Amino acid sequence: MSSVAELEREVEATRCKLRELEMQLSDARERLASDNASGNQQVCSSTCAEASAAPVDGKGHSDMPIKAFVSSANSLTKDDIERFSRQMILEDIGAVGMERIRCGRVLLVGAGGLGSTIALFLAAAGVGELCIVDFDLVELSNLHRQVIHTTERVGLPKAESAARSCRALNPEIKVRTVAVPFSPANAEQLVSNFDVVVDGTDNVSARYVVNDAAARQRRPLVSGSALRWEGQLSVYCSGETVPCYRCLFPSPPPPAATGSCNNTGVAGPVPGCIGCLQALETLKLLSGAGDVLAGRMLLFDGLRMRVRIVSLRKRQINCPACGEGEMKRKHVPLHQLAAERPEYAVAPCDSGIATSARLLPEAARISPQEFHTRREQENGELKKFITLDVRTRVQFDMAHLPHSVSLPLPQLQEWKRDGVLASEWRRFISAHLSGDETEVDVFVLCRRGVTSVAATQLLLPLQHCGVEADGMHGEPPTFAGCESVHFRFMNVDGGLNAYHTQVDSDFPFY
Repeated sequence: MSSVAELEREVEATRCKLRELEMQLSDARERLASDNASGNQQVCSSTCAEASAAPVDGKGHSDMPIKAFVSSANSLTKDDIERFSRQMILEDIGAVGMERIRCGRVLLVGAGGLGSTIALFLAAAGVGELCIVDFDLVELSNLHRQVIHTTERVGLPKAESAARSCRALNPEIKVRTVAVPFSPANAEQLVSNFDVVVDGTDNVSARYVVNDAAARQRRPLVSGSALRWEGQLSVYCSGETVPCYRCLFPSPPPPAATGSCNNTGVAGPVPGCIGCLQALETLKLLSGAGDVLAGRMLLFDGLRMRVRIVSLRKRQINCPACGEGEMKRKHVPLHQLAAERPEYAVAPCDSGIATSARLLPEAARISPQEFHTRREQENGELKKFITLDVRTRVQFDMAHLPHSVSLPLPQLQEWKRDGVLASEWRRFISAHLSGDETEVDVFVLCRRGVTSVAATQLLLPLQHCGVEADGMHGEPPTFAGCESVHFRFMNVDGGLNAYHTQVDSDFPFY
């Protein structure tokens, strides 16, 4: 096994050396072309030599047609120069740099908010081959930030939709689509076929898989993220001392500490900005222009319009992704390491909803259909039941059911921490009771039926308004209309999204 690993390292080192020599050769050609005096003389000599060598007719005319133009980059066509001229005029790119871009192969993982602008700008810049990996479908809620898709393509695979837009922008680009999840089973094979990997994903699990595959295959990784008003950008795995993502974050944070566009929102231009910069770093890597953002991280705050660049620590020798130990076991496929790397596994949202609901006793659950029937029977009268919406106030203001009342989960959690949950609940609910109720059903709901489960768990001990709670002993303070009320708390399984699907499609789904 050790000999196999050594051979793999030698092969990879040889490949790196070959790429370095190719870049040196291109640089030498560019320097030669930029020397006007010698360059003009060379072109003249070459043209004269071709003319003298060409057969001539009796009148002294050559049969060989004279070339319309000569370029330092032999592969560039007239259309290339006309289309990409503004890019080639840049001294740091030039004809040779453009040729490198045209020969470049890029793997883009994700065709969402980040991937939209990454794909469009790489296609526009003339990248030779672009492979887009995304198994998701276009949704209406994507379109405010995922500008590569259109309203007409809602329901289509994102990878295919993105490829169509890229081809419409640049018909000459070679675009591949992979409409399956990027996973430990296919990550290394995909990464090994490309020069640069760009991470346009939006979840922690995919970020670790992309990083580990890029680190093993020694491919530079352009990584970005965007959430709310903020974004981050860095280039990993692009040098001997440059860290990978896992050098900085060996293990993922707890799920509660991470957010997503679905739960916390995102300002559409933020992933657009970060995606543009990811495309820029990719072009710099391919062309050899400038200094890439390796060993540094760009931090963007769109709300306050602040941009900072911070230095990162160097590559860690004991890193489980790019450290010496990991490089020695590259012969072990990444998917065989999944058991020791649980961060690779990502549970779909639906499974999280079902798991959350099962945390409650059956008596504390109600289906959207049953909930709707109760609302219809009572005709929305608050005396007999209350619909308690525990989403954030921002989401409540977006859209809520008629006659529902807002009490965000963070407020309940704060009352619990402060030891005043029972008294504050009585104070809150007394404002929504007429004063003569003895039993009230409280239907707790949120967007997807996850937050509401946590709220229901907090409220269940308060079934009887006069019970001891929060560490209080004796008779708790009373409030008008709440002295002897029995509450029955029930979570609406699946939340408002399930209500939309199963009961009333006129309620917005988001």
